Amino acid sequence: MQANMTDDPIEAFYEVTIETFLTLFFFAVLLFFNKTLYAYLQVTTAILVCANVVSVFIVPVAVWLTVSEDALSYYVLSLLLIWDYALVTYIIRQTLRINLLASLSISFLYFTVTYFGAFALGQLI
Repeated sequence: MQANMTDDPIEAFYEVTIETFLTLFFFAVLLFFNKTLYAYLQVTTAILVCANVVSVFIVPVAVWLTVSEDALSYYVLSLLLIWDYALVTYIIRQTLRINLLASLSISFLYFTVTYFGAFALGQLI
């Protein structure tokens, strides 16, 4: 999916690789400071699997959006992105045993660091 969004498939490969490493690093730091590093494998697996499951649903919606530009496709895409955000928020909330507002904030920080950080680092490479 990422390769279709950029002109260069090699650049897309770098960005996805950077996103994955940033995700792994983000949760290592987060769990280290929470002293729950023992759950690292379970948490990172849950995050990556949830993101990929949502991406499987996003692919046909992105094709639908590209072909028709129907308003409904924008709504469905927005719902899928909110679903992804809610899944990450839930995993963080259950892992760290924190309240909803804190887990929403950490989820927002996670998405900012991984996606915008990967884009910024990809531009530097």
